[in-house]
Amino acid sequence: MDTNALLIPGTFRIDIYEELKDMGYLEIIIPEAVIKELEALSKSEEKGRTKKAAQIGHQLVLRHLANSGSRVFIERKDRSADSDTDSEIIRVAKMQDAAVLTNDAELRRRLHQEGIPTVFLRGKNRLAAD
Repeated sequence: MDTNALLIPGTFRIDIYEELKDMGYLEIIIPEAVIKELEALSKSEEKGRTKKAAQIGHQLVLRHLANSGSRVFIERKDRSADSDTDSEIIRVAKMQDAAVLTNDAELRRRLHQEGIPTVFLRGKNRLAAD
């Protein structure tokens, strides 16, 4: 899952966790780099919808992590790897043989080149897989 995916609940009022469960995704893995980006957005000096969506997304992640029966996991960054967040998402997806929830067109292109399936927001009201 990438950072903009975690903004979906606060922007479009879609429960991505339930949607993914309904699609058959049993675990949700969030790279540590994504959590750091989300935290930075939620604490930024800017005001507006992105900051609010980041705050909601961060609160939801924390709520799911605190739940003992949670299906949400944080994947710690490989300290030997010096990579950007998108490269880290690709590394984790390959390592876990996982699909990636993202609306980022460039990341989706890179994921497709690597043969990694994606899940994305369709029509601003539901998730779809390709």
